[in-house]
Formats: sequence, C-alpha cells, structure tokens
Amino acid sequence: MKLDTPAGYRAIILGAITLCTVVSLTGAKAGQKNPDGVKIAVFDQDKTRIEYKYVATARADFQQKLQDTDTKLKTWQLNALLTDADQKKLADLAVEESHAPLDAAKKAEKTRLETLSKSYTEEYNALQANRNSLTPAQKDRLNILVRGASDTDARINEAQAKARTDFQNLDNDVSAKIMKDARESVSKIAKDKGYTVVFSSAVAWYGENDITDAVIKDLNSKK
Repeated sequence: MKLDTPAGYRAIILGAITLCTVVSLTGAKAGQKNPDGVKIAVFDQDKTRIEYKYVATARADFQQKLQDTDTKLKTWQLNALLTDADQKKLADLAVEESHAPLDAAKKAEKTRLETLSKSYTEEYNALQANRNSLTPAQKDRLNILVRGASDTDARINEAQAKARTDFQNLDNDVSAKIMKDARESVSKIAKDKGYTVVFSSAVAWYGENDITDAVIKDLNSKK
C-alpha cells in the first residue's frame, strides 16, 4: 500500500525560486544615486535551487517523513486484526527497523506481534470459510474480528487525511523559506554590487552581469 497522496506531495515543490523582477532599488546603496542609471543583473534560479544546500536537506527530510508514514500505514493494513495499541507498537518497530537494525528485545517483540497477527488472520479465514455452520460463540468472535478490520480501515483513512494536510503544510513552509532566503540573498548581493534591478533567468535568458554564484555562496553561508 502506498500513502494516498497526490503526486505533488511525493516531491517537495522546489520551484519556489521563480522570481521575475526580484530587486528594484533606487541606487547602489540606500540613499545613493547611481550615476550610470539602471544597472541590471540576472541570476539562474535553477542552478540556485540545485546548489542551495538547504534544498537537498529539505527534500531528504520530506522523503524520509513520507517513507516513515507509508511504512506505518502499510503495517497497520497488513496487521488489520491486531488491536489499535498493538498495531501502533508494531508500526513503530517497523519504522525504527527501516532506519537501523533492532536490538534483540525489540526484534523479539516485533516477531511476537507478527505471529499474533498471523494467528488472528488464520482464525478469521477459518471462520469465514465455515460461516454457515458457526456456533453462536464463533459468530460473535467473527464479528469482533470484522469490526477490528473495519476500525483499522477507518484509522488508516483518518491518518491518510492528516498526512495529506501535514505534508502540504510542510511543503508550503519549505517553499516559503526558499523564496524568502533567495529574495534576501539576491537583494543583499544587488545592493553590495550596485544593481538596481535583478531578473531571474526564466525572464532574461542572458545577462552580462550574472550574480548566481554570489547568491548561492551567500545562501549556503546561512546557518
């Protein structure tokens, strides 16, 4: 089972740096007139996006969170007859194991829960196969197992909805930070070098004054 999220949630929308005119100043420095008139520079937003270290870090963090959520929900689905508490415990162990090997105690607990889940599944299948000749007690037991599976489906649907919201919010936060950082760095470099207007390369395909490397250096110097 894969987490039911739109494709856009599976990769951070890292095209946030799509600035047109990103800096428009009255002079090289605040209050200082530029005798040469308007000085234009460009910067390559694609190169900036690739070489800004925060972008790679944010993408990796996003993908790891997504994978952990997928592992958790897949574990719930594959062990639908366990109790809510046991499902969560098993899911936590599965996520932990996806990052590093479990110690002996945790591995034994994971095996115990998986064995318990398997026994419930076998019991459920046997009851279903003989449902026309079940005793009242067996019918009650089957109903309990059916309700457990139904409750699991409901929890998965609820968790998927929450995950969609959480990942969209995370995506928005990351994109906003990329945009903010880019604007600040472009503005800083433009003021330092005396440019009055800076265009992104998406608008100006060529510019003699390219400040891309300076912008990337400034971005990567941020803590």
